[in-house]
Amino acid sequence: MEQSNKGKYNSVEVAKYIAAYWNENGAEINMTKLQKLLYIAYGTWLAVKNERLVDEHPQAWPYGPVFPTTRNKLSNIDLKKINTNDNEFQIIKNDLSVNKLLSIIFNTFGDWNASKLSEWSHKNGSPWYYTTQMPDFKWGDQIDDITIQEYFSDVWE
Repeated sequence: MEQSNKGKYNSVEVAKYIAAYWNENGAEINMTKLQKLLYIAYGTWLAVKNERLVDEHPQAWPYGPVFPTTRNKLSNIDLKKINTNDNEFQIIKNDLSVNKLLSIIFNTFGDWNASKLSEWSHKNGSPWYYTTQMPDFKWGDQIDDITIQEYFSDVWE
């Protein structure tokens, strides 16, 4: 089955919803942690659904996978003030599959800080690591979806 090149949701909306979900559940959130959680959601969705969760591809940056548009649009927002009652989240909030995914990610990674998540995303054999080892690699190169999908299929086995 071939993957769709389009994402199910806008990456900024999903990132904001992840921040709201973390806030609602009393967990710390900052931009680095948010980027890694969005990456985990992206990879897990690819592995389970064989489609992209969001419309933006992660890139390899020095501190791990980053969704640049999401980072740029949310960098001046206080992530701790986002909550799930915002009207912009209604479609995502009502998507039971997304909420189940976030619940699993929260239960697995909820208490991890940004440093631990960055370290995890840099592990030998990770998609970020694999991408950074490619010939002619440069920071900002896209991390391949097939590599992400295969990696996350193993993570959740």
